[in-house]
Amino acid sequence: MCLLHVCHLQNLHLCRTPTTYFLQKDKITSFDAFKPERYLQKQYKNLIISRSKERLVCLLMTDNFSECSLSVIVENKPTLCSPLTLSAFKNGISVPLFKVLHPNNGLRSYTQSDETVRLAMNYDIPFDKTIQNVVTLLQAHTSACVDTEQEKKLVFLTRLLELLSQKRLSMNDYCFALQSYPKHNYEQLRDFLVLPCKSKLQFITSSIDKDQVLRETFDKVQTLQQKNVFLLVNEVQIRLNAEECSPSSDLCKEGPVG
Repeated sequence: MCLLHVCHLQNLHLCRTPTTYFLQKDKITSFDAFKPERYLQKQYKNLIISRSKERLVCLLMTDNFSECSLSVIVENKPTLCSPLTLSAFKNGISVPLFKVLHPNNGLRSYTQSDETVRLAMNYDIPFDKTIQNVVTLLQAHTSACVDTEQEKKLVFLTRLLELLSQKRLSMNDYCFALQSYPKHNYEQLRDFLVLPCKSKLQFITSSIDKDQVLRETFDKVQTLQQKNVFLLVNEVQIRLNAEECSPSSDLCKEGPVG
């Protein structure tokens, strides 16, 4: 082998050595070998780190340490491609990390952990997730509520928040709409509440067999409530018919369920 060829091979070896060294140092082999604490404490202020045998928890606190703005959890749970798993939560809401981590939030390098923290810090929480987080908290409080009146109000508010993020009206929502329609200015209610449009209510009341519904309802409610049910259904039907016959009626202009 000529001297020139030997020198060329040596130069290639020298060029590859730094990259190989970095990859070896960057690679995470096990949970016990994963030691990011010193680096994180240098990079971020107001940091609280807790470590157990199976989990590492990093909490990024606000300046006065009154709230946790970001939590990063690394667990000793191997996946198919990675020795560890990592999860991040910003203001209590899970941050999607599929752009940085391997499948199932798999973590196998220090570079990934650093990029994950940066991604989570800059994550803009979607409106729907914020609403869902509030709904979850309200539902937990409602289940522990002992005041019946307060519980009714919390259930009502929780349902309104749910409809803000996903407008999927349930049977109870339609019943509430039918009950509210004859008693209030319905269009004003729709300015503040998520309710079906008037044409949808008209379709419901015109397509059902009112007599059959009343018979089935009477079988399920007490005698004292039967009069209220009968008056309610008739009041809705009369008002809808009156608006349909009115020259200024805009029922035909109504769109689908709002």
